[in-house]
Amino acid sequence: MKTNRSESKHVKKSVLAAAMIIGASTMMFQGFTQVAASAEYNKTNTIPTSYVSYMDQSSGTAKNSLPEGYKKANYTIRDIDLEYYRNQTPTSKDMAKEDAAEIGAQALWRVYGLSLEGQVVEMGYQPATDDIPRSRWYADVLVDGELSYSFEVDSVTGDLFAVTHSRTLDKNVSVAYDPELAKNPQEYAELAKKTAEKLNVVHGAVASVEYNCQGYSNNDPDITFNIKGENGEVALMTFSRYDKALLAISYNAGYQYTLKTIERIEQEAKDMDAQRQKSVPSASGNQGPLQW
Repeated sequence: MKTNRSESKHVKKSVLAAAMIIGASTMMFQGFTQVAASAEYNKTNTIPTSYVSYMDQSSGTAKNSLPEGYKKANYTIRDIDLEYYRNQTPTSKDMAKEDAAEIGAQALWRVYGLSLEGQVVEMGYQPATDDIPRSRWYADVLVDGELSYSFEVDSVTGDLFAVTHSRTLDKNVSVAYDPELAKNPQEYAELAKKTAEKLNVVHGAVASVEYNCQGYSNNDPDITFNIKGENGEVALMTFSRYDKALLAISYNAGYQYTLKTIERIEQEAKDMDAQRQKSVPSASGNQGPLQW
């Protein structure tokens, strides 16, 4: 039963990630992130990664920089029981999943104030690919037996790729697209800017906040924004349209590759359209001689 729930969750994330790449939905999760589309999961070509060890990092995700008030929790780590993850093997350059789990646990405390005491963290390794040239540890976090949070961490540097919070509301809420909100998302944009700066999402001051899209996860309607830092870093943040709760952050470490993928797909679509236009004979060229 637990395996089915986990597998269903991963299929859903694959669909959402693919939808975001074509600009049709939010990355929940996502955030999120920056979770690979199903086509990504089926790729067999991987590329080598080489960057400094996460042990040398001094960023907010480094092990020697604990969030204020954080105390290491006693949580259980186990493998994600899916065939894709069973077929992946970390390299000698990758950190142990226990270290990645602790980075994620600290991130969840920092962002959501969540302690993983007594909870379960299910982890899976994702090798580098052409689209995302950095290997990662992905984790589903079960709180009181329910799949409620997730995170993704670079398996070499320890950089945080994404954190997400998934929930089912205990009341009926409309998840319909809100055209008026799309025209004037300023209230949520200000919330996104304030939250991004509070959590240091782009590691510095926020230069701009741009409306991305609306969507929903389970029965929780959401709204997503692109965040750009004055230092050039980019991120994606998703909030609930029900109560403005923060649902997901996709950090620069991963979101930059999503944007590059979008650019590539858009360019390929333009090239295909140009080729199609060239292959269609002009109307004048198809006309025969006039008959009088």
